[in-house]
Amino acid sequence: MDFLQRFNDRERERLLSVAHVVRLARGESLLRRGDPGGDLYRVEDGVLEVFDSRSQPVIVHQVITKGAMVGEMAFLDESPRSADVRASEGATCQRWERRSLIKLLHEEPELGARFYEMVARTLSERVRDLGVISSNGGRTGGEVRGSAQAAALGRTLGDTLRTRFMSVEPLLRRDKVLARTEALTALHNFQLGLAEAESRLSDVDRQEFGNAAAREMHPYLVRSKLGGLALDRASGHSGDPATLAHVMANKPEGDGPLGEFIDEWLLGLPTSKALQERRTHAAQSVVESLPADAAVRLLLLNAGGSPLLQDLRPYISKLRGEIICVDSSSEVLAAIDLEMAKLPRDLRLKLVQEDLGAVCLGHAKSRFPPQDIFVIEGLLDYLPERLGVSLLGWTAGQLAPAGRLVATGLGEAAADPVYRHLLGWPMVYRSSAAFAGLIKGAGYVDVRVMEAMSAALVATARAPVPGVG
Repeated sequence: MDFLQRFNDRERERLLSVAHVVRLARGESLLRRGDPGGDLYRVEDGVLEVFDSRSQPVIVHQVITKGAMVGEMAFLDESPRSADVRASEGATCQRWERRSLIKLLHEEPELGARFYEMVARTLSERVRDLGVISSNGGRTGGEVRGSAQAAALGRTLGDTLRTRFMSVEPLLRRDKVLARTEALTALHNFQLGLAEAESRLSDVDRQEFGNAAAREMHPYLVRSKLGGLALDRASGHSGDPATLAHVMANKPEGDGPLGEFIDEWLLGLPTSKALQERRTHAAQSVVESLPADAAVRLLLLNAGGSPLLQDLRPYISKLRGEIICVDSSSEVLAAIDLEMAKLPRDLRLKLVQEDLGAVCLGHAKSRFPPQDIFVIEGLLDYLPERLGVSLLGWTAGQLAPAGRLVATGLGEAAADPVYRHLLGWPMVYRSSAAFAGLIKGAGYVDVRVMEAMSAALVATARAPVPGVG
């Protein structure tokens, strides 16, 4: 689609008011690889060729026709030109000098927002084309690797968002409400670009794309509280208790208003919503599994990955028996001990430090009496099928006959590339059927999976009774 046709009459008029005409003879160069970048071009008439002058004979990698833009990435970050571009026949182009165009977009924020949104859409269309390239082995014209193009597209996507933020920050001083709308719109378009790449690129290209976008976005992500917690490897890691606690609290915070807006966006992502919602459903499933009158033995695995005890607090005062909390972190267990200091006389709390990695591999050191309820909150989010079945098989051995399992997972609809690529927080997303199959594969019976609106998965199951098929 012609880039200018994406705008209304007034917007086109304003953009053209700062453009200049460039006329090229046949074979004349418009851009040369390595030249300083910055200016933006549109083909008004004729055809341009993108080629590599280093190869002999020269190989044409792309043909650019009327209405298409040239040089968006170099316009956004002023990087050197990455390719040679010349006129195939005669050609006429519009040229926007970077400084003049940036000035116009800053003076007219609504036009600026519209312009960067259209750049994002153009990028999305290129990603679709790259999906075709990747399916053909990642090459175009026998020369350009798809992963290199994917990385370039990732940088462009990140640059587009960063440039949008440049127009949002001065707007904050005049109208914070409008600035928030502009920032969240830009982040939404960025998210769409990531999702488009996820759906169309090969595994290698997808990783290159995501890594490049993450590098561009890092300075802004760490301004949000969630981004700072997830990416600050000195004090924690993605998925640690502090990071999860912030997701569960769902209260945006950040370094200044822009950091808060980014945090609001992150906390509203599909994965965040699924993590927030499933805690309530998991707690309800545990409550429904509690015996009416008898003492209960309840084991919570990965205690630091769950606020479940907080949700069960209204019911704990009525319980008798024993609650066992198992986690790798002594700090997590100490915090639970402090939080649960006041318990009913007939209810004991036992804290067990255990390497959860070893537990998943079936090498747990601790031994437990048969449990009535075994809760796995969050741990299956990180385990492939083989390790998931291994862990579930171990839990089945810790349950009393007909004891109940409560396990949580993330549905496929909760998946988003922001968690994986930008926050460095890779998780496994499963369909309800696959999640149920995982649990059945470990020998459980009466398996039931509830999928919430957010695609949070909560499963309940019963340990097999010995001697009963």
